[in-house]
Amino acid sequence: MSDLQTILLECEYFPCIEWYRNFISNETVLLEQYEYFERATLRNRCYVAGSTGRLTLSVPLDGGRNQRILMKDLKISYRERWHVQHWRTLLACYNRSPYFEYYEPALKKFFDTQHIYLLELNLASIQLINDLLGIKKAISLTDEYLKIPPAHTTDFRKKFNAENYGQDHNIFYLQPFEDKNGFVAGLSMLDMLFCTGKQATDLLLNG
Repeated sequence: MSDLQTILLECEYFPCIEWYRNFISNETVLLEQYEYFERATLRNRCYVAGSTGRLTLSVPLDGGRNQRILMKDLKISYRERWHVQHWRTLLACYNRSPYFEYYEPALKKFFDTQHIYLLELNLASIQLINDLLGIKKAISLTDEYLKIPPAHTTDFRKKFNAENYGQDHNIFYLQPFEDKNGFVAGLSMLDMLFCTGKQATDLLLNG
C-alpha cells in the first residue's frame, strides 16, 4: 500500500494563500466537487487588501446562498454585474502594485468570460494562477463524496472559512496599504501574485 499522502481541499474562488500553499506543496491533491455548498466559506468569495482593510469579493449564486445543492451543480447569477465590480475593485486596490501590470491582460480576460457553474469558475481561477506563476500541476476532482476520507488522506475541506482565515498564516511580504492597515493575513493568492510576482512560489514553499 502506498504511503503517499493525499490532501482533500474544497474548491475555492481565487483561493486563499494557505489553501494554495497546501495545493502546490503536496504531490497528490483532490478538490471536492460532490459536497453540498456551505455558506460563510471561501467557495464563492475571496478577500483582497483595500485602502480601508480587508475587502470581500463575493460571487452571487443562482437561487441564493441558502439552497442545498451539490457544489458541481451550483450555478452563478449574473443579474448583478459582480464580475465588473470584482475587476474594478482589483484595479483600485492593486493598480500600483509591482506586478499588477504584467498580469492585468490575463485577469481582464478572465473577468470578461462568463461561466455558468461556480465549480467551473473556481477551477478557471485556480488554473489562471497556475499559468501566471508557471506552476505545472494537474487539477484533480473527487469521484464521490466521502464524509470520512480513506486512509492516507488529510481532510482540509473545512479548514478555511470566514472564522479561521489567516490563523495559520506565516508568510509575509509588502502589501498595498500596509503602512495604513498593517499586514492583512488570509487574503486571496491574487494579493501575493500582484505584490511578489513569480517569487510567490518560493514564498509558498519556503515560507
